[in-house]
Amino acid sequence: MVATETRNALPRLVFTGAGLAVFVLAYAWLLATGNTAISASSDPGASKVSLWAALLPPLAAIVAARLVGPKAEPPAPLAGLPGSRLRSEAWVLVGAALLIALVAPVARSLGLVYPLVKVLLLLVVPLVAMRLIRGDGPKARAIPAPVTWLAPLPAILAWILLSQVGPLAVPLTQQLPDPVSLVVGSLVTLLTASVLEEVFYRAWLQTRLEALYGRWPAIMASSLLFALMHSSRITSDAPLLGLATIVAFQGMFGLMLGYLWSRYRNIWVVVFIHIVMNLALVPLLLALL
Repeated sequence: MVATETRNALPRLVFTGAGLAVFVLAYAWLLATGNTAISASSDPGASKVSLWAALLPPLAAIVAARLVGPKAEPPAPLAGLPGSRLRSEAWVLVGAALLIALVAPVARSLGLVYPLVKVLLLLVVPLVAMRLIRGDGPKARAIPAPVTWLAPLPAILAWILLSQVGPLAVPLTQQLPDPVSLVVGSLVTLLTASVLEEVFYRAWLQTRLEALYGRWPAIMASSLLFALMHSSRITSDAPLLGLATIVAFQGMFGLMLGYLWSRYRNIWVVVFIHIVMNLALVPLLLALL
């Protein structure tokens, strides 16, 4: 038993170290090339943020979550399911994540086509594939009922205060559309990004990878695949800059969400943070004061 755990621990350690190295190399390359201010969004007119603004808020949230654990042990989703089934489902989800990364640059240029592509690849295809893989087996409950609400609050507050309110907050510089377009766009973003992405990358993908390979390999893999979904930021004239940027910003954001999901298993916590990140609510309110 001990020998088996030791053999399993080494690949987990190697994979976790490799994932950590990707983040370190991304920040190191940005610093070495003088790109100390990166664009957090591909939206026209979006302002740039410092590398500190990309790094410190997620790290503060992770530290706060590490210090404040849930009083009740969160349930282990997918416990008891056959490993072969979990592997098949995990590979389908990884394939969908890689596919959305490949088609994102083209789909984003087509306006409303992009949300439809996301619904197809991150919702419809996984649901159909997992239903076929399941066969007559039991249903998989990847999203358990939350057992804790107060424990995540320090992490949420740490991230909000640093990323949205303090000196590291991203200023609202882009021109906002008319109110109707803003409401419609916000609703589409809420459903296809804040909710759908968290269900796919954290509840479905990360949870299966955790059951198969352990917590940190799963967090690293899901956060980097989440970063790759923003591949429209990678341009032919500066591919390394685009890749390092999405790892440093979106990847770090995904790392935080992945840890919070693994720590608390409260899907509403990560969805709420994603909503605050994607919608210009806090900067807009502060601008009105």
